[in-house]
Amino acid sequence: MLRRSSARVKLRNLAFAAIAGMAVGVRAEAPLSLGEAMRTALQRSEEAQLLKEKESKLDAQKSGALSGALPFVQLYANAGRGSSPFDPSAIGVKNAPVFNPVMNRYGYGVQVNQAIYSFGRVGQAYKVADMALHSQAESNRRSRQQLELQTLDAFYGAVNARARTEVIKASLKRQGETVALMQSNFKMGAGQRSSVLLATSALKGLEPQRIRAESDADGARMALNRLVGRPVQGALELDTASAAESALPAVDTSESGIQKILESRPDLNGIQLQKEALSGIAREYRMLYLPSLGAQGKLGILAYKLNNQLTDVDKNLDWQIGVGLQWNIFDGFGQSSKAREYDSDARTLDLAGRQAWSYARIEIASSLREADAADTAYEAARQARDAAGDALQMLTEDFRSGKGQITDLLSAEEGMRNAELGVLGARYQKVRAKAALRVALGMELIEEGSK
Repeated sequence: MLRRSSARVKLRNLAFAAIAGMAVGVRAEAPLSLGEAMRTALQRSEEAQLLKEKESKLDAQKSGALSGALPFVQLYANAGRGSSPFDPSAIGVKNAPVFNPVMNRYGYGVQVNQAIYSFGRVGQAYKVADMALHSQAESNRRSRQQLELQTLDAFYGAVNARARTEVIKASLKRQGETVALMQSNFKMGAGQRSSVLLATSALKGLEPQRIRAESDADGARMALNRLVGRPVQGALELDTASAAESALPAVDTSESGIQKILESRPDLNGIQLQKEALSGIAREYRMLYLPSLGAQGKLGILAYKLNNQLTDVDKNLDWQIGVGLQWNIFDGFGQSSKAREYDSDARTLDLAGRQAWSYARIEIASSLREADAADTAYEAARQARDAAGDALQMLTEDFRSGKGQITDLLSAEEGMRNAELGVLGARYQKVRAKAALRVALGMELIEEGSK
């Protein structure tokens, strides 16, 4: 019995040690920085995986375009029963009747088809597939830039949600101290009951805000976890010290400078490449009216009995070699109709590209103004917070000394809370405006080598 208890104690200690080790490992995980969040999202998020699959599909199509230039090899084996008419005069026997014997047939072997000349169809298909792949690569590059911006939004959403919770908790603490002071004074015969009730009501009104803020913080944490490929419900520590905004990029706002920026935008390049690919597909369909020349070869055994005929190469060898020509002369305008459809798609995409080009110019101009405005708004928000803090401090001191009014103190407390929340929002807008400007310029938010 003593041994059994001792064994249980050892097992319990080992279990506690394992749990403690796991907890230490969790706590030892480094806080997530903004740069690391972006790099991880570009590797692990479902959005990034979908982009990779799009490129993988087009890369497979590009490889498949070469199949027309490679030999098509088949192994065959068959067995059956049938009849074939035979005219002996075909082998020089005159005046012999045509006969049609019914017999079993067994065959196996290999046959090869090889395109010799297709008037450029294979090369055209490969060229179109290559353009489509490059178009998708440019589109994916743009999507990765937007994914970086999405990660920044999620990161600051989590940071600000937590900070908002702390702001409300700090306000609750200050108002709780005020209410406690007023209740104490009222018990000693100082103050008015209506003032105590007013302060208590304001304090209770903050509690739902705290609950909502904590719920928002929890949702923001889960959203960021999902984006960076972590367990949604997992704990998440954020490295806010390294989340400072990047420097404002230098922008050449001259006409030539804007043109150079637009020419480097991956989304605009992707549209142009996609348009060229559609025009190439239309040309492919028109090329189907050109002839194609190919070679055919067959080598095998043809036997009529299940005996040594199946291995008798000398007497039962079945072979054929030759060339063939195929030429689609008329198909009811089917292929030409398909070509016109793709030509229309290419023209439509050209119009869409012109629109995108104009919208990109507007986006760059708006992003430049927004970045300048965000700097000014952030400084104004900081000054407003400092002023609100000074006002709250003075009114608190006056109230505690019996000079101030509770309504003024509550108003100042609300102003301080809103000012702190305003600084959080303004700081986020400042960081995001600079990041959005980089994306508008076709730039990544993190260095290419660090991805």
